[in-house]
Amino acid sequence: MKRKIVAVLAAVVLSLAIPAAVMAQTTAIQARDTALELTNGGTLMGLSQVTEAGQTLHHVIIDNNVRFNVFVSVSTGDVVRVTTGQIPGVAQQPAPAAPAQQAAPGGGNIAIPANVVPRPPARPGGPANPPISAQRAVELARNHLVSIGVTQARFDYVYMDIERGRWVWSVEFDGPGRDFEFYVDVQTGAFLNAPR
Repeated sequence: MKRKIVAVLAAVVLSLAIPAAVMAQTTAIQARDTALELTNGGTLMGLSQVTEAGQTLHHVIIDNNVRFNVFVSVSTGDVVRVTTGQIPGVAQQPAPAAPAQQAAPGGGNIAIPANVVPRPPARPGGPANPPISAQRAVELARNHLVSIGVTQARFDYVYMDIERGRWVWSVEFDGPGRDFEFYVDVQTGAFLNAPR
C-alpha cells in the first residue's frame, strides 16, 4: 500500500514539474494542418524542426504551384513567418493572388479555380503526370453537373485515390442540400460514377 501511495505522489510531483508550455506543444501534424490551411492546400514536401533565436519551430514545406516555407512555433502554434521559394540566392516568387474563377459553360453558377491544386493523394504511388490533370477532372465534373441541370454548386476538393482498382481523381462539389462526388479515371477521363 505504501508503495502505491509513493508511486502516485511521485507521478503528481513529476506532472507539476513539467511546465504547462511543454505539455501544450504543437505537434508536427498540427503544424502541417496549419500550413495546408494557410496555403489553401497543396502537397506536403517536407516537415522538420529548426531552432532560430532560441525558439523551436516546425518548418513545413508546401508546394502549391509555389514553394511555401511555413514556420510554426512549437510552443504556441502560431505561424511565425511564411516565405516562398526554396533555394538561397534565387529570386523569391510572390505569394499567389486569389485564384481566378472559370465560369461554367452553358450558364449556371458553378465556378472553379483557374488553377486547381489537388490535395495530397490518399495513397502513395499514383501516376506523377497522368493524361487527365486534376484541373481537367474538375472541369469534366463541373460540366456534368451543368448537363444534369445543377445550377448552383461550389467546388470543394480534388485528390488522387484508387477506386475499383483504378487511379482516379476524387472530385467533390457542394450543392444546396447535396454533395456531388465524382471519380474520374486519371488515364481516360471516364467517370466511374456520375451523380444524377
